[in-house]
Amino acid sequence: MRVRHWIVNHVANPALRGLLRSAAGRRLGRALAVIRYTGARTGRVHELVAGYARAGQTVWIWVGDAGTKHWWRNFRTPADVELWLAGERVPGRGVVVEGTADPDAARQGVTAYVAAVPGAARAMRLPAAPAALPADDLRTIVLVRVDI
Repeated sequence: MRVRHWIVNHVANPALRGLLRSAAGRRLGRALAVIRYTGARTGRVHELVAGYARAGQTVWIWVGDAGTKHWWRNFRTPADVELWLAGERVPGRGVVVEGTADPDAARQGVTAYVAAVPGAARAMRLPAAPAALPADDLRTIVLVRVDI
């Protein structure tokens, strides 16, 4: 798994970041965003590519396999973020939504994400429609909500 993450982070992400900021980003950027944020502890600027769903002025980013990733922890305290959505730079404020801590907000994010991304419920391993999920089924869900 470490090799796969390294390849994604050091090969695929840099190539996609360039594409998503170009004219091609208008098409590719309907499902993928470039996320630019400053590390909470280090103060270093980081960029990554992630899938997203937009619901009005809110962008939901699902953190798949969150236990193996660290970037989302920078949003435990609300923080400024810059997104590239469909080739357009959009500033916002991000905050992490963990199903264990806030099941209602997690349900709202999962509902928006599943509505916008075909196959997301299966990828999230959800047993039922998000609106009907009990809090226990949301415990492993981690999303970053960005208000733009």
